[in-house]
Amino acid sequence: MLRPHHFAAIACLQGALLLGNVPAWGQQTPAGEGVESVALPEAISPSLDGIVDLATTDMPLGVGYLAPKRSVDLQASWLSAVELPLYTEPGGNHWGWIWQGWLIPNGQQAFAIGRDASFTMVSVESERLAFPILQVRDDGWMQMQYTDGGSAWVHRDQFDDRGLELAFYSWQEGLEDAENLALRDASDAQVLRSQPERGRNVLSLVSSNSLIEPLEVQDNWIRVRVTRPTNGCEPLAGASEEEGWLQWKDKDGEVLMLPSRENCAG
Repeated sequence: MLRPHHFAAIACLQGALLLGNVPAWGQQTPAGEGVESVALPEAISPSLDGIVDLATTDMPLGVGYLAPKRSVDLQASWLSAVELPLYTEPGGNHWGWIWQGWLIPNGQQAFAIGRDASFTMVSVESERLAFPILQVRDDGWMQMQYTDGGSAWVHRDQFDDRGLELAFYSWQEGLEDAENLALRDASDAQVLRSQPERGRNVLSLVSSNSLIEPLEVQDNWIRVRVTRPTNGCEPLAGASEEEGWLQWKDKDGEVLMLPSRENCAG
């Protein structure tokens, strides 16, 4: 299996694009002129066995995530419809593709995502995995993480050029739109406050056995309705509701809460 340190080496590769007509950002090459054709593998659905969900770790999650723009298949199977060019740096050399369930570096063999190559993603819905975005630039370039030691640059203008249409979502957008939320550290508790600030305004402690519904976001705080105790989505006997503010992002910008993986629909 390809290991994370191999990805770091692959990310340094430079070479001609073999899979299409985008050899470098902003440079167009007419089909058939200096572009070598190669046989492409058939589309596959990635194996979840080789994908680490960063929601279950303490690794940084960046500023948001890259996911399908419309509702499609579950978990990571949407990657089987993606054709996304990858670059070494903003405006730099094109070095490969995420292509219909495969990672294909230029001039290299294709690696089946989750089978030949370990990937990292993050759950952003009850049954949806996405790629963390570490940083976003004003010119449309984004740094996308795909292993715990590897990242590549993608450009917003190419999210709908080929295959499934993708979109960037900030964590604030993801939390506001979520059905319900979960503490990222399930073994800890969060302080529920009457105002979106630290001070003598503590209402209670919120633990992971609570149903947390988002109401509004204000800077690093999110106003929520908390039902507890619950068994998943179901309130237990004697459960009560309380509204207040939780801190969803710490002073370093790291995410403290995520969309819940519990599917409470219906």
